[in-house]
Amino acid sequence: MSAEVLTIGGFALLVVIVLTGFPTGFGIMIAGIVLGYLGMGSSFFYMIPERIVNGTLSEYIFAAVPLFVLMGTLMGRTGVMEQCYDTMHKWLGGLRGGLAVATILICTLFAATTGVIGASVVTMGILAIPAMLRRGYSKELASGCVCAGGSLGQLIPPSVMLIMYAPMAGVSVVEMFEAAFLPGFLLSALFCIYIIVLCLIKPKMGPAAPPEDRLKFISKESLHQGLTRFAPPIFIILAVLGSIVAGLASPTEAGALGVVAVLVLMLVRRQFKWELVKSACQGTIVACAMVFFIAAAASTFTGAFLGSGCGFVVSDFLLGMGLGKWGIFVVTLVIITVLGMFIDWIGVLYILVPILGPLLMELGFDPLWMGMVICIALQMSFLTPPFAYSIFYLRGLDLDLDIPTLYKGVVPFLGLQLLGTALCIIFPKIIMVVPDAMRSGW
Repeated sequence: MSAEVLTIGGFALLVVIVLTGFPTGFGIMIAGIVLGYLGMGSSFFYMIPERIVNGTLSEYIFAAVPLFVLMGTLMGRTGVMEQCYDTMHKWLGGLRGGLAVATILICTLFAATTGVIGASVVTMGILAIPAMLRRGYSKELASGCVCAGGSLGQLIPPSVMLIMYAPMAGVSVVEMFEAAFLPGFLLSALFCIYIIVLCLIKPKMGPAAPPEDRLKFISKESLHQGLTRFAPPIFIILAVLGSIVAGLASPTEAGALGVVAVLVLMLVRRQFKWELVKSACQGTIVACAMVFFIAAAASTFTGAFLGSGCGFVVSDFLLGMGLGKWGIFVVTLVIITVLGMFIDWIGVLYILVPILGPLLMELGFDPLWMGMVICIALQMSFLTPPFAYSIFYLRGLDLDLDIPTLYKGVVPFLGLQLLGTALCIIFPKIIMVVPDAMRSGW
């Protein structure tokens, strides 16, 4: 069977299996096994354990993933973010759309203390959406800002996506973290600006809170609340990201330090309970098992794809289109975005990057900048219907929000995500300024 037929058939089989509702990891694994057997024969089965055990899962940096997931899970159960949100919405309550802006800002803070979005979306969904709906906010704006703000946890360090992408791009996790700061905060700023402008034009979308629900930013009570409520998450951020950027700890060590810091915080706040820690550990095991299984399955598919010569077919096809390096890069981002609508981001990452990454680097793209743009595009998979994780996290809560409302809510934020991606492409310094400054000893 020719490589061209295998290429088309492999991707077609993968899409069909996933669209039937089959679990993503098992679907990718089945497609990889079928493709590998047709392209390489029975010898492919001997390659699978070697590729998974000594390839994908042998990366030492993967040890940081369960640590950051556990840290984020524990952080979500301390109640710290609930108090921060309460203070923030009192500060911004007098502003039209102030509660929605407060939601985005707290999601941004939450993103810097956890590498996964589930905790952010669920926690902020429970806290923010009822508060906004009680004050007359539109359901679309309320749900959209929670979905979009919650997705920032997949981009702003310490992000699990960045940890898993770095070894594939041949760059350090520290550099990926440094490169992600400004793009993450840029998206947060774009979300806030959009909400403020929208609510100025359409006040009924996000009315200001009544005077009794407001708190002056400059007052003794306000400063006391700010210090006592925002100090814990800032302490966690400094403990984790500060130790990495300062070169005091590797990402894996910083993940362990973050877990210890959250446990200390729980002890100080008298919230430490073994049942809570046990539950968090169980949740971490389930989440990480899913992540690593999908990564192993995607590695199997990619091994079959490349081993059957399909990688050369894709490269020759893209180069033969005559689009130039930038045209090929844009096509790559479009493919990533479209696949992200149907397949888990881990599958997209481990299927496409090994196939298209080497081609893009041969065309002269900086691996760090290219990797960061790809990660920003992958982040959109949490917002792109029909299989957007943040939408389904929110739909799982009892908030009286139907799927059409959630889809309408995320569309404007998807546009802002595209704008942010375009700005990072047009102005590469947005991504590179922090890593370049750190390299120069700034």
